[in-house]
Amino acid sequence: MALNRAPKNQNSLNLLLNNYFSVITVVIVIFVLAVAYFFWLRPKFTQTLSAIKADIEMHEKLYAAQQKKLTNLKAIAELYKKIDKNDLQKFNGLLTDNYVMERLFGELEEIVSSNSFVLDSVKLSRPEESGDGGSAGGATAEAAVASQALSPKLGQINVDVSISKIDYAGFKNLVKIFENNLRLLDIVKLDFSPSGGTANFTFATYYYKKVTP
Repeated sequence: MALNRAPKNQNSLNLLLNNYFSVITVVIVIFVLAVAYFFWLRPKFTQTLSAIKADIEMHEKLYAAQQKKLTNLKAIAELYKKIDKNDLQKFNGLLTDNYVMERLFGELEEIVSSNSFVLDSVKLSRPEESGDGGSAGGATAEAAVASQALSPKLGQINVDVSISKIDYAGFKNLVKIFENNLRLLDIVKLDFSPSGGTANFTFATYYYKKVTP
């Protein structure tokens, strides 16, 4: 005689589920949480932790750079205190707060005459005072272009100097004198005529502009 075991097995399964339902539920919940942690929460946590670490490293580098800058500034300040006042005056003489053209004329005349040359003419002009962009008063186009690249805090004086009674050796020596002069000079153009014994210099010198409050 055949026995039907299906209902009995079904009842056993239902009984098992009823008895261990809470355990099975806990296992399923733990499994879902584990999957969520490893595939979603953990990557987000790692990404956030990496971002925080990178931000901390960036601020540490910025802090170190600022500390280094502060140390350098302190060292410069201490070095400045040790500079002799006479040397400081010479340094400040490179760029004065203002520039009187008559004084520049006197300096050029002294340089030329002390080397036994004849100063025929000196033409001085400030580019900002000429209506044609600095070409008036003998200033060259090269000097006018150079003045456009200056800082707004700096002023420029363009100078054309004509000299006679000068030979080639004297011309070379005079170029060195101008280049090594305490006053900051940029030689823009040179012209020497051996047969006529004449030379023309075009250069630019600079000064600090007065800042009006």
